[in-house]
Amino acid sequence: MHGVVRSTGGYPVPIMTPSRFLPATMLAAAALMVGAQGALAAERVRLGYAIYAGGFEVLQASMLLDVQRNSYSVEVSAETQGLLGTFFPWRTLSRSDGVLRAGEAEPRVHQQQGSWRGQGRTVRLDYDGAGGVAADVMPPDDPAEREPVPPEMIPNTTDPLSAVLSVAAGVALGRGCTETVPVFDGRRRYDLSFRTVGNRQLAPNRYSVFSGAVTQCEVTSKVLAGNWKRDGAATEEEKRTPYALMLAPVIEGMPPIPVRLEGASRFGDVIMHLTSADAAQ
Repeated sequence: MHGVVRSTGGYPVPIMTPSRFLPATMLAAAALMVGAQGALAAERVRLGYAIYAGGFEVLQASMLLDVQRNSYSVEVSAETQGLLGTFFPWRTLSRSDGVLRAGEAEPRVHQQQGSWRGQGRTVRLDYDGAGGVAADVMPPDDPAEREPVPPEMIPNTTDPLSAVLSVAAGVALGRGCTETVPVFDGRRRYDLSFRTVGNRQLAPNRYSVFSGAVTQCEVTSKVLAGNWKRDGAATEEEKRTPYALMLAPVIEGMPPIPVRLEGASRFGDVIMHLTSADAAQ
């Protein structure tokens, strides 16, 4: 192992502040963990993360990965914390199942279920294996509040978790993470762009179980359709602000997983820390 992993426990829980980076942070954290495919490991892995904005904890997330030789399942759960959780309660559970071909993840079904301020929200995406995508979204978006995604922009896209699964496999196999992937999550159409930056050393801190050498990748999300129309939506500059994602070997015999994420938002610096990493039963 290239770094140091400490036992969990005793983490401070600061008061939270509202933020718009939650989905992007969760996505980057959850999906790139699936570099395990590069080792063809038939093992379930569970990762825990805490995400901070402006020094306050805003989100806790758990990721469960099950990768076999020719198939995969990735499950992500996340929930707002503290004051943000009190005033803006948000939770989500996302899952992608698919097949692996030549180091690429091909989804068969992607499902999301969650709640926002007490209202249930679900998305189901079914893939026919030939580029077609059937979407079932409840409740449907109001065109007066969110611009619709044109139907012609949906074919030949992938879901968020499967998108970065393919990129992570490249990292695990030594190809780096430079790639752009077309994504449709049921409500938005966007491109996820990744770029290899280089190596870095992470010093020990009280928030994370990891310290040591990491590989750093840059992640940028460009929304092409499905933007909110209401006031207060993220600016174009914020939407294109890159995140620095750091990966390192943590579990013996497994490829690199995300150990830290750094970025910026209108609410201050965004940092994601790895809080646990274990083989799941």
